[in-house]
This record gives sequence, C-alpha cells and structure tokens, in this order.
Amino acid sequence: MRNIILLLALASFSFAQPLSLGTPNKEEAVHSSWLNMGLGIGVLSPTSSEFKEQSKAFVNPAFLIGIQFAELSALTFEVDLITPKGGAGVWFGFEQQFIQRQITPFAEAQLGARSPGENDVGVGGSLNAGVIFFRESQFRIRLKGGYECIFNKTKDKAWNAEGGVLFAVGRAGLKTIRTD
Repeated sequence: MRNIILLLALASFSFAQPLSLGTPNKEEAVHSSWLNMGLGIGVLSPTSSEFKEQSKAFVNPAFLIGIQFAELSALTFEVDLITPKGGAGVWFGFEQQFIQRQITPFAEAQLGARSPGENDVGVGGSLNAGVIFFRESQFRIRLKGGYECIFNKTKDKAWNAEGGVLFAVGRAGLKTIRTD
C-alpha cells in the first residue's frame, strides 16, 4: 500500500503548474505531448528454478513506444520477444522522470503479459529504474534495469536490463504559449 501511495505522490509532481497569481492574459509556456518510437535490446536473467531450466539468460529484443504526456511523465508500451526457446511479452507502463534536464533518472512500473515459452502465458508486473539521455531531443537513449514477475503456472521471476534508442515523432520537447 505504501508503494502505491508513493507512486501516486510521484506522479502528482509531474502535473504541478507554476503559480500565475491570477493575472489575466498572462502568457505561459505549456508542455505539448510527443510520441517516441524505437527499438531496444535486453537481457532477462531468471531467478525462479523452473524458468532457469529453460535457459540461464534470455536475449530480449523489443519494440518501444513512449508518450511524453507531461513535463516529467510518460506512458510506455513495449512488445518484446524472448530467445532462445521462444516467447513474447506485451507491457504497458508509467514512467516518472525526476529531473527536467537532458539526462534524467526515472522509475517505471509496468503491467502486461508474457509467455516465457512452452505456451505458459501469464499476466505480470515489472518495476524498473534507469536513465534517459537526450530527453527532449529528436532521439533519446533509454537504459533501464529491474525485476519482473509473471503469474503463470510456475510464477516465473527474472531480473531484466535493457537499452533502447527511441526517435521522436513530431517535435520533441515542444512548448506552446497559452493565452487566456
């Protein structure tokens, strides 16, 4: 419960707006959302014994999408594969960035589903942390690591690490002027 409250508190910081002191027609810079798409490559290292029997480590290529909807918050979408032995996953997540700079640390919570192979599909969750480089550029580099758990027959658990390159669709970091 404390983790959920902490996650909600961190998310609320990204929606904070500067105080305008009630001045009418004041121009303020307003964040405009933008979309990032790209590819990533990662490694899964199983910690549960049944998952380890398939392989000690898995290569994990992925297609990545990020929607930067607020100054420091983004929604993430990931479709990945597991090799060897086959398998796939689909993940939706919330990414909270901590510093409004070109290099920023972030935390991410993901929910999704994964089939680690052999038709054993399960829903799962993943908690990750990492660093984003070139946050408001036309491309960004995203490095993360974390832990995931798949709630299937064998409750597969694994450490994960991933590096990705994402390209902005449209103008990244765009701010518009609001006039009331």
